[in-house]
Order: sequence, then C-alpha cells, then structure tokens
Amino acid sequence: MTRKAIPEPAPIARRNPQQARAQLKVELILEAAMRLLDKGDLQALTTNAVAEKAGVSIGTLYQYFDDKAAILDALAQKEVDELAAKALASLTGLEPAGGPGERIRRVMRAVLGAYGGRPRVHRLLLEYGLGRGRTSRLNPLYESISSLLAAGGVQGPGGKLRPMGPADAFVLTYAISGVLRAYVAREEEPAGRKDVEDALVRLALRFVGIEEEGGAARSADVPAPPVRQKKSAAGSAAGAGKAQR
Repeated sequence: MTRKAIPEPAPIARRNPQQARAQLKVELILEAAMRLLDKGDLQALTTNAVAEKAGVSIGTLYQYFDDKAAILDALAQKEVDELAAKALASLTGLEPAGGPGERIRRVMRAVLGAYGGRPRVHRLLLEYGLGRGRTSRLNPLYESISSLLAAGGVQGPGGKLRPMGPADAFVLTYAISGVLRAYVAREEEPAGRKDVEDALVRLALRFVGIEEEGGAARSADVPAPPVRQKKSAAGSAAGAGKAQR
C-alpha cells in the first residue's frame, strides 16, 4: 500500500506594512527591540520579549518578521539609512561656519549621534552586522561620500577648494570611516570625542596638503611667514658697543 505524501505547510506570508497602522506596529516593534538592546545584549533578545515590550501579540510580530535576525536586519538597515542621510547632508549643504575641516566634524557627529543617541545599541548592531559579514550595507554610503569628495574637494584657507582625485577621495573616505567604526565598536571611548574630531580634521587637511598653524589652516605649498627672533638684552648691548667703536 502506497502512503500518500503529506504536503508541507505553506510558509506564512509576511505582510507588507503599507498602511499607516501597519507601519506604526513595525515602528513599535523596532523601538521595543532598541530599548531591550539598550539594557541587555543580542543573546538575551527574543521575539517574545520584543512583542511584550512593544505591546503586540507574538502572532502580530510574526506577521512582519520571520525571527529575531529579521528584526535586527531591519533595525540595522533603518539606522544605516538615517546615518547616511545625516552624513551626506553635512557634505552637500553649504560650507558651515567654522572654517576648513568643519564638514569632517559634522560627518563624525552624524555617525556618533546615530541610533537615537544610544551608543550601546550602535555598538551592538555594528558588531552584529560586521560579525555576519554584512558590511556591504555601508558601501553605498562610502561610495557617496567618496564621490562627493572627488567632485568638490576639501575647502582650504579663504574658501578655496583643494581638488581631490578619485583615488585620494577613496583612501580618505575609508580612513575616516575606519576610525569611526573602531571608535563606535569600543565599549568605552578610547579618547575624548573632541580630540578624535581634531585628529580626523588634521588627517583630512594634511592629506590634501593643508596644514594648520596657530589654529588657522594654510596650504602646505605656501611657505609659512618668517619668524623674527627677538634679540636678547646681552646681544643688544654687544651690538651697541660695536657701533661705538
């Protein structure tokens, strides 16, 4: 007697949150996950805990997310999109007050100020993304920053733009992003944020041949003004003695 094959159950169709009510539920779920991550870690995060924190049933949660990994993926992508918008806005707007290098500071503040001011959540999601080899989600942001730097260069003294080739723009973009990723990934700040900002600005300015002197930036190909040495009292007296002879 031949047994009939038992058909496998059809996979649950995930709802696409197009309506405002459905989008609100997704936002509640993601915000609940962020709050739990701010107090715990990735291992302690469960779909049941997220549903309870969000005030929705576990069945409702599964209508939009397959599992915990899907929640983390959506959360990471959402935050990367917001980070990219802030970082690109700091580069595409008018040059802010503050002189050369100010846009580099704006980019850093955009990155470190992401994730709703929750550095712990930022670090955990960064570890999650990099640990799973999903650094590609940051590539569009890096490519946009590199293209903007290559097209516009870096502003030097007097508002003059210092041009930058595609290769230089690529190197500078990934040098700065590497520092910021390492900074965010640490549980404790390795140095004061202002000191890191200053170091990144010096890196960017010197990379394109602009040096800071006495708090003001100048082009490296423009010689520094000569420094006059003051004569000592003994030297002045000796010179006066020679003049009388």
